[in-house]
Amino acid sequence: MLSLLPQPRSVIIDSGAPFALRNPVRIEVAATDSAYREVAEFLAEVLRARTGFTVQVAPSVPASARAPRAPRATGVAPARRATRAPRAASIIVIGGGLPADASLGADERYTLAADVSGIRIRAVSPRGALWGVQTLRQLLPIEFDALNGAPRATWSIAAVRIDDTPRFVWRGTMLDVSRHFLPLAAVKRHLDLMSRYKLNVLHWHLTDDQGWRIEIAKYPELTRVGAWRTETDGRRTGGFYTQPEIREVVEYARRRGIMVIPEIEMPGHEMAALAAYPELGCTGEQFTVPTTWGVFADVLCPGKSFTFTFVQDVLDEVIPLFPAPFVHIGGDEVPKDRWRDCASCQAIIQREGLANEDELQRWFTDSIGRFLATRGRRLIGWNEIMHGGRLLPSTVVQSWEDSSWTRRGIEAGHEVIASPNEWTYLDASPRDRPLAKIYAFEPVPPGATPEQARRVLGGEVPLWSERITSPANLEFMAWPRALAFAEVMWSDAPRDLRRLTARLTNDHLLRLRGMGVAVGPADVELVRLGVAFDGVARVPRVQVTAGAPGIVLRMTADGSTPSAASPEVTSGTPLTGEGVRRLQAFYGEQTVREELRVELVRHLGVGAHVTATPPANPQYLSTGRDALADGLIGSIEHGDGMWQGWWGPDVRLELVLDSAVNAREISIRFMQKIGAWIALPGAVEFSWSTDGITWSPKSIRQHAVPVLQGGARIETFSVELPSPTAIRFVRISARSSGPLPASHPGAGRPSWLFADEVVIR
Repeated sequence: MLSLLPQPRSVIIDSGAPFALRNPVRIEVAATDSAYREVAEFLAEVLRARTGFTVQVAPSVPASARAPRAPRATGVAPARRATRAPRAASIIVIGGGLPADASLGADERYTLAADVSGIRIRAVSPRGALWGVQTLRQLLPIEFDALNGAPRATWSIAAVRIDDTPRFVWRGTMLDVSRHFLPLAAVKRHLDLMSRYKLNVLHWHLTDDQGWRIEIAKYPELTRVGAWRTETDGRRTGGFYTQPEIREVVEYARRRGIMVIPEIEMPGHEMAALAAYPELGCTGEQFTVPTTWGVFADVLCPGKSFTFTFVQDVLDEVIPLFPAPFVHIGGDEVPKDRWRDCASCQAIIQREGLANEDELQRWFTDSIGRFLATRGRRLIGWNEIMHGGRLLPSTVVQSWEDSSWTRRGIEAGHEVIASPNEWTYLDASPRDRPLAKIYAFEPVPPGATPEQARRVLGGEVPLWSERITSPANLEFMAWPRALAFAEVMWSDAPRDLRRLTARLTNDHLLRLRGMGVAVGPADVELVRLGVAFDGVARVPRVQVTAGAPGIVLRMTADGSTPSAASPEVTSGTPLTGEGVRRLQAFYGEQTVREELRVELVRHLGVGAHVTATPPANPQYLSTGRDALADGLIGSIEHGDGMWQGWWGPDVRLELVLDSAVNAREISIRFMQKIGAWIALPGAVEFSWSTDGITWSPKSIRQHAVPVLQGGARIETFSVELPSPTAIRFVRISARSSGPLPASHPGAGRPSWLFADEVVIR
């Protein structure tokens, strides 16, 4: 049984003798077909590298002109010293001439026939021939792909006939290199793996708040300033691709049948650009490249003519690097508060007769779309570009918020790329986006008319890189789940998860591992890293589980960045003393996911019993019920496992110590990260008691931080006791800041309240 992936449209296994690939190999292609010759040369490179055989690419020879059979015996005595006839070459023929059918991916159709006499690949186009070559590689034994495989004199391929055409023309991955930069070799490796499984679009997310990754000659500060950030520990991280490197990647992808689409984010997610050129913003304020994730209030100012000069200049350098007929401009998660306060933006709204700031974004998007049209390109944007009303008909919408946006896009007459996050996001944990769910994804909404269904070009699996920190980490998250997606996009055969799992287990995962690919889990967390409080020993302990072999956890106790040489720690290791402990998972010398930074503090309340009313949200329980008295201080990352969170209500906390202590101060920390819907409390009330009956008067603490202030910040609320006071009971009430304000993307919905350690000194 063949284990091809994605499943071809038609496979007929013949009963005849197999084809024997042996030395030498002759790949034949019509002398006039230079594009098909390029495909043949690609196959020749693969065969030479994997077999060591002599492989020749030559003009095709008519069957009638091939070497004749040896003559029959005539009774004449042979010559005393007969010379041995040269060994016949293994013949592989690659060529066009295959008629197209009426399906959407007709130009990618190919046929492959293998029997004892040779292999013949015919196609509608050279790209179809390339897919035939990739199928041929899967017909070879698993050992063919092993990096340390033993050489063979002969490689056997079963006699088979395949006729194949893809279901969708757009079969992509979205690769974010802005949050964590990837070296050129890692991008090429990703392209190699995509091509093997007939994924044909690389959506290259090159700019975002945390890094500008493409060289623009006219605006050198974009890479001098915007490509680098200084992390909280002082490390400078980042990088960018020069224009020659961009061309190198695009050409590398083209030879593998992949179209590269650049994404240059606008008008939101622009902090890296604003750090380089602050005059692009509404306020002109000077920024630094952020070190945290989320949504930032400051965006490009559409009210300034320089903004359009800048954008058009950038696109005029980007477009020549990418022959593809599309440019992605992002357009997602654009806060409008700066535009509401900007006189220039409001003047545009008045001049153009726009109803609101959503329509201002639509006007901006259409302006860029019309500019791109003058350069022979079509605009793609995330589904938020539809919020402001009808767009240019040529605009392509990429749905991500949920599947409903695919339907809205096709009903509005747009072509759509389907990437709904609940089905396709591969940066999400395999526990939350398991392979089985991705395999169940259906890009075309139910009930769509045939005409609407044709507007669904296909889909993409995004790989956002907030927590993808290295090339190995990328592979862990992409494979094997991207294989299920590849089959959904290519094959119209009925889906059978059991058979897919068998093909993966018995064939493709073995191939990938043999090639040295870091294969991740299908349905469990890649790395679960945290800290649990041991209430008996009154110490926090490391908790780590790995979903793939070879992942180890390392720690530093002096605040330095962990490296592959740092001491290894395992689950149950106690964290003692005070100060910062930094824990990082590694695969060899490469990091896996983000590090966990833990600050230990010893104070009088460690180990106290904590009651929260209401209880914290199950998604943010930190180390457990008593997390606010576990001696652990959270980092600026709200998802680091050190914070407890409540969505919406006021919160009351009560701490009970084992015995009374003499205290001078009580404090608690809260977070604000409005891009993640987290707001500081409106006010915090403190009271304390020795016996739980008689309580001190309430001490109220407030703050002056605006709810919409961008970025991430931690505020400490504290109260000094009048003198060293014996206390055993502490009450803290935090009043929610209420619903998110009108200018927030989540306007009217509850805000989150995030609390950290209650410290008693």
